[in-house]
Amino acid sequence: MAMQTIEKLFEHELKDIYGAEQSLLDALQQMADESTDREIKKGYTQHRKETQGQIKRIEKIFKSLGQKPAAETCAGMEGLIKEKKLFMREKPSEELIEFYNIGASQKVERYEITAYENLIEMAEKLGMGDAVELLEQTLQEEEATLNKLKAIASEFEVAEEGEEEEEEETTSSRR
Repeated sequence: MAMQTIEKLFEHELKDIYGAEQSLLDALQQMADESTDREIKKGYTQHRKETQGQIKRIEKIFKSLGQKPAAETCAGMEGLIKEKKLFMREKPSEELIEFYNIGASQKVERYEITAYENLIEMAEKLGMGDAVELLEQTLQEEEATLNKLKAIASEFEVAEEGEEEEEEETTSSRR
């Protein structure tokens, strides 16, 4: 069946972001588990709860369309998750995993922001005021999360190559 209308495109994109948000729940839990920084761990846990609320909003939109919520595999989100798995094969240090996760989370937020902006645009064209309101709420949360991640990234310090070796030498010479 060919997709010929903005209504069908909206439904497709809604299923796509629904799938993306569900995939993200697992990824956020994994990043929280990997985190050694208490504040960052708390941030991932908080964002996971926020994502659960975003999923509920999407379900409300499906209901308003008279449809049962359905997810499609989101190729974009799956690609970002695959990138993480490939990175982990490199056996990075805990500190580098933390730094990577902050950057990967920013990629995810930018992806979601664009998806929600597009859904809002379509919902406006379709005269779906309630959907627009729900989607805008989520968009604001995604933008706030991106800003928090940018702040964390700017403060995060990663040992440069060589610094780690010097630190180990200093520590072993003190023994």
